[in-house]
Amino acid sequence: MIEKGKWLTGKTVFDVVDGLKEGDVILKGANAVDLALRQAGILIGHPKGGTIGAALQAVVGRRVRLILPVGLEKRVPGNLNEIAARLNEPGAHGYRMLPVPGEVITEIEALAILTGVQAHLVAAGGVCGAEGSVWLAVSGTPEQEKAAGDAVARAGEERSFTL
Repeated sequence: MIEKGKWLTGKTVFDVVDGLKEGDVILKGANAVDLALRQAGILIGHPKGGTIGAALQAVVGRRVRLILPVGLEKRVPGNLNEIAARLNEPGAHGYRMLPVPGEVITEIEALAILTGVQAHLVAAGGVCGAEGSVWLAVSGTPEQEKAAGDAVARAGEERSFTL
């Protein structure tokens, strides 16, 4: 949680959801994305809906903005509502899925926001560390293209997330 530029260490959405209001923003990662419909789905493992269950109270109830950063490697074929219906039906086992309303931001939109380039998904996957990777073709001014290359290089320098 970040409030007025200050990281609130140890706080979760459960701690702050009741105080969120219009103008606030929730960033929530997703597990599936349908690029054609600009829709994201979140896997649910908790019987009360987990963090997205809590967040949706503010999103729907108080018009808090929901941004869904999701990597292109999580794209799935098919309708997420139909996939969710299959996973959520009585008698099914394992995770459930909730397609959620929100602003889907993939690498394509992120590069456009950060640098102004147009990016297009042209290939995916690989070996020797490229598993799950995507290949993007970018176009823009020379300055924009350089900025996009620099942004991707910086992202590659980020340490892996650990718990």
